[in-house]
Amino acid sequence: MLVLFGNDPAPQPTWIRRLDVRTKMAISALASTAVMALNQPWSLSLLVVASTLYALSLRRLKLVLVCYLAVLFLGATALLFIHGLHWVWPRASATRIQDLIVPFLRTGVMVNVMLALALSSNIQSILTGLKSLRLPFCIFIPAVVMIRFIPNFIEDVRQIAETVRIRGYRFTPWLLGSRPLLAVRLLFAPLLFRALRTSDELGMAAELKGIGYSRILSPYKSVHFGKLDVGVGLTALLLVAAALAVQLLFPASPGVRI
Repeated sequence: MLVLFGNDPAPQPTWIRRLDVRTKMAISALASTAVMALNQPWSLSLLVVASTLYALSLRRLKLVLVCYLAVLFLGATALLFIHGLHWVWPRASATRIQDLIVPFLRTGVMVNVMLALALSSNIQSILTGLKSLRLPFCIFIPAVVMIRFIPNFIEDVRQIAETVRIRGYRFTPWLLGSRPLLAVRLLFAPLLFRALRTSDELGMAAELKGIGYSRILSPYKSVHFGKLDVGVGLTALLLVAAALAVQLLFPASPGVRI
């Protein structure tokens, strides 16, 4: 329950943890707006590189690499299904490589910024930041649960993988492909039930933090923007502006079709 009611155990002192949670929320909102507006690989690649450096400042290299491998796996799966569709239905229209790259570049940007937000913010700072923004009550609990669900989900996956290894199975892609029913029983079913339990626990944790009495309770720690927040915010704006300029200066090419 430590992850629900307090800080992550032994957090590493990185600059991203000193950022105000509202700054990280604003960066996430800016990134989501930018990836919807941009549709060129070069402009999105700039944001992918910048957001990757942002996520790596967490000093959780192994976790970030696992997330990237998951994104690559999804991309390979999508490409495989597209080839299968063309094999089954040869008259289907050809797909450009660009049309496949852009969605996964967008996914990479959002994975980076959301990992940085979720893994560097505790539940109390998130609640305090949301309250300072004067957001309605109906946004509080869903927002907190969505943000804090990420580190809890990662911990659930780690514990289930350890349980699978203790039972004598190796948690590999070969297990998922060769024995899908066993994988569902050992991995996906426990993960589903733990995810449902975690969402309930996060909601109760938010209630115990006094979220229902936000008008009469005051936070024990005040929130304020510092020079670091201003610098990081301006840098994010400049990067989005640079990505937009790249898209305008280098228009889309016809691309290679598959």
